[in-house]
Amino acid sequence: MNRPNLMHADTLCWIAKLGTFSAAAQRMHTTQPAISARMKELEGSLGFALFERRGRRLELTLQARRFVERVEPLLRSVEDAFNDAEAAVNPTGTVRLGLGEVSMTWLGKLMPTLRRSLPRVTYDVELDLGIKLQEQLAAGTLDAAIVANIRRNPELAYEPIGSVPMVWVCATRLLFTPGGHNRPLSDLLRRETLWCVSKPSDFFAPAYNELRSFGADMSNLCACNKLMGLIQIVTSGGGIALLPKVMIAEHLQSGRLALVPGNLAPLSLDFAIAVHRNQTQSAVARLVAELLRLSRSVPIGS
Repeated sequence: MNRPNLMHADTLCWIAKLGTFSAAAQRMHTTQPAISARMKELEGSLGFALFERRGRRLELTLQARRFVERVEPLLRSVEDAFNDAEAAVNPTGTVRLGLGEVSMTWLGKLMPTLRRSLPRVTYDVELDLGIKLQEQLAAGTLDAAIVANIRRNPELAYEPIGSVPMVWVCATRLLFTPGGHNRPLSDLLRRETLWCVSKPSDFFAPAYNELRSFGADMSNLCACNKLMGLIQIVTSGGGIALLPKVMIAEHLQSGRLALVPGNLAPLSLDFAIAVHRNQTQSAVARLVAELLRLSRSVPIGS
C-alpha cells in the first residue's frame, strides 16, 4: 500500500465533519474537483472504498469512518506541533503584565515599537505597587512585571532595565513668603504637608528617614499609594513630596513645580523585569527580550 498523503487524510476528515465535498472545498480553499481527485488517490492508497451512495448523497463507509476516528487526533497533534513551532518565531497570546505608574509611563513610549515587533501579542495590564506585583507573579496570576527597588523573591528571576531619579518637589509658590522672600528648607519641613508613597513601597522608609534627619515635623507626614494622585496634590500646592523626575519633567519645565531647596538627598528607583523562574511561554520570553533591548535605546528614566 502506498503511504497516504496527509493532506488527503485531512480532506477526508473535513468531509466527515462538514458533510459534503463542496463544504470541504470551501473550508480548504480549493475546488470540488480537486477534493474528488484527492479522495480517489486516498482510496487507491488505502485499498478500500471511502464512500457509498445513499440516494443522491455520498456517505462514509464503515472503514472510512474508522480511519477518520483514528487519524483525526493524529492530524490535530501535527497541527499543534506546527503551531508551536510558529509561536516560537511569531509569539501569540495575551501576556498578563504587572506595572507601576512609572513603568506604565515608559511602556507607553515603547508600545508602538512593541506592536510592530510582537504584532500577535496583546497585554492585560495590572497596576499596583511592586511588592504586590511580585506576590502575584509568585502565585501565577501574572506572567511578567516591571518592579522597582526589588525585595527579591527566590521564586522569581530579575533582569535590570535601569534607574529613575526621585526628587523632592513642591508647588513653586510654596517656596516664597507672602512678601516674596525665599523660605528656608527648615520652615518648609516644619509647616508644609509632607508626602510619601504608601508604606508597602520600598522607598517609603528612605524618604521617611531623610525627612526626619532634617528635623521635619513628622506629624505632618501623609501617604498615598498612587503617584498620579500625589503629583496632582503637590502641583495644587498640597505640600512636599519625593517624586519620579520622569513623571514631573513637564511640571518642572513649566514652573508649576520646583525642586525643594537645601540638601535633601535625591533617591533613585532601580527597575527590573521579573518573571517566575518556571516561566516557559514563548510570548513572555520574547516580550522580556524586547523590553531589555528597548531599555538600552529608550531608558526608563528618560
